[in-house]
Amino acid sequence: MARWEGGVCVQDKKESALAEASPPRWEWLLLIGIFLLAGGIGHDPWKQTETYTLGIIYHFFVTGTWLVPVNAGVPFLEKPPIYFWTAVMFCRWFGSVLPFHDAARLASTFYMAVAVFFFLKLSRSVFHPLPQRKSLRWIALALLLGSAGMIFHAHEMATDTALFAGTVIALHGMALWVCRSGRAWAAGGWLGLGTGIAFMAKGLVLPGILAITALILMVLLPGMRTRKAFAAALAAVITALPFVVIWPLLLYQHSPDYFREWFWDNNLGRFLGFSVAKLGAENEPLYFLRVAPLFAFPIFPLACVEALRAAWKKRWKHDSCALPLTFAIAGMIVLLASASARSVYLLPLFPAFALLAAQMLMRLPPRALAVWNMLLRIAASIGGAAVWCVWWSLRHPAGPIFARIAHAVSAWLPLSYMPPGDQAFACLGAAVVAIMWIASLRFHGRSALNTAYIWLAAVTLLWGTALTLLLPWINEPKSYRGVFAQLGAFLEHSPYGNECIANGGLGENIAPMWEYFSGHVAPAEDFNDTTCPLLLIATGRDAPRVLNPRWEMVWRGSRVLDSKNEQLRLYHRQ
Repeated sequence: MARWEGGVCVQDKKESALAEASPPRWEWLLLIGIFLLAGGIGHDPWKQTETYTLGIIYHFFVTGTWLVPVNAGVPFLEKPPIYFWTAVMFCRWFGSVLPFHDAARLASTFYMAVAVFFFLKLSRSVFHPLPQRKSLRWIALALLLGSAGMIFHAHEMATDTALFAGTVIALHGMALWVCRSGRAWAAGGWLGLGTGIAFMAKGLVLPGILAITALILMVLLPGMRTRKAFAAALAAVITALPFVVIWPLLLYQHSPDYFREWFWDNNLGRFLGFSVAKLGAENEPLYFLRVAPLFAFPIFPLACVEALRAAWKKRWKHDSCALPLTFAIAGMIVLLASASARSVYLLPLFPAFALLAAQMLMRLPPRALAVWNMLLRIAASIGGAAVWCVWWSLRHPAGPIFARIAHAVSAWLPLSYMPPGDQAFACLGAAVVAIMWIASLRFHGRSALNTAYIWLAAVTLLWGTALTLLLPWINEPKSYRGVFAQLGAFLEHSPYGNECIANGGLGENIAPMWEYFSGHVAPAEDFNDTTCPLLLIATGRDAPRVLNPRWEMVWRGSRVLDSKNEQLRLYHRQ
């Protein structure tokens, strides 16, 4: 069993022998690659985040402008534009072979690949004094990618992936600063680069957490107050300065009002609370502590136990604990103090959680790991087989058993929809995922390294199988393509086809999809202000048919199985 002596992990001979039967490096990289690619392409933009994100990317792509993010004709200054810029480049490179939205989503795959690369470098520095450092690196990475909140958000077209990559790069630089003080300028350069990317992804909060972490470490660790340490700090400031200064300065020169909206409302206002009533996402008492155990499972519970143990054993100043523990605590305090809250705000803290969780996993007895892996393998195998059965039932609903299975999932997957073709490529992808899972069964479940691999393989099996075989049915209720196709068909065969259509407050999510799928861009208006004879609005299905006596509803439509009770309506002035 693994034990720790003086901050060093020691394994007995039996466990060392068991550790030999572990996945080779190429197999790790193959599994990680499959995980990152699964679900990244093949579906339309999904509400909430992807719809407005694509709207901004589409505007930059079509207009050729780069400064002001604009969503469906409206300036959208919630976030700086580095992710949108990156996505535009991928659209230019791959837009001829992929749908525009899939090419844009490759930006997330790119940032996640960057994050994986630098996380391995980060963990090398953090774990460098430990004899099991090579195993710990892969354990931490598997736990990081296999965390509940990471599974979906790593594949989402969202600025959070750029923020996550910037965070990992910055932590890599800080780890060089803390753990390998001889590389001061490299440490400062990577810290500044990561901080700058994080700033250009989502603004001030993450750079603030990094600054607080650095100050705390400088106070607590004497090695952080040397001449080389201050040289690293200077290098970080110099490297981050272009990211922090150039775009905000250009935005201010273009429009002081836009700058105030971005800096005052969307950064300070969201944190301090004076703009939350207008922008939403209000925080609740201890919100992040309540959601973290599930959203960051399994790394958050394991990290908490490791943090308590480090404090009890007075190991918190050790290289393997000091940086991740300080960053995690500083980040949680800042998030708890913020006036805005969404579970996705926890993602930048995941690297710190994973570094602590990996060390805790190494401490668990082999018997406990064996029982856990046995149960996990049974559950994942049943889950993977269930996805195949659901897919077969959707494509071949004949027979009482398959008809019953199809009916059981009809609340989430539309039975009336049938994707074109035979889904040969999807079946091939799902088969590759299944083969990787079957191959993982040859590894024993008594070591921490194999436990982490089996966990990531199980996550990849369930996510990868569902997001290949069932993706067309999952996409259909989430996409606005169908409802706008219905609207287009109605207008084509109606007397209103050539008339002006106003945007009746479709909002930041529906308006960009109207532009993307139908080519319509119009400012938000209401029944009294518009001069157009037609007005498209979004409302609930239960809303009265007559919303204004001077306007007649001539069309209505919804996404398939829309659980949000959302309905689009077209009104014509009488």
